Amino acid sequence: MKPDETELEARMARLRPLAGPVAFEAGFAGRVMGRLARQPSLADALQVVFLRLAPLAAAAILILGAVNLATTRSSGQPLVDRVLKLPAVSFAAAYALETDVTVNAGVRP
Repeated sequence: MKPDETELEARMARLRPLAGPVAFEAGFAGRVMGRLARQPSLADALQVVFLRLAPLAAAAILILGAVNLATTRSSGQPLVDRVLKLPAVSFAAAYALETDVTVNAGVRP
C-alpha cells in the first residue's frame, strides 16, 4: 500500500463505527419482495380510476342530453333528430346541400 492509502484506511476505520451497521437486518430482502408482490398492477389501477370516473361521465351525458332535449323541444323534430342534433330536413336544405357539394367539387350547376 502507498502511504496515502494507509492514512485513508485509518480514517475510514475511524469513520465506520459512526456510520452505523453496514448490513441490513435479517429478512430484509424477503420483506421488500413481499411489498413489491403486493403492489397493484396497472390493470388494477386503471380499474379503480374507471370505477371512479364512469359514474361521473354517465351523469354528465344524462345532464347534457336533458339540456339538449329541453332546448330543442319547440323545434318540432323527432326525438332522435333532436338527440343527435340533426338539422331539420326540408326541400330547401336538401337543395342547399346539393349546391354545396357541387360547388366544393369544382362543378358549376
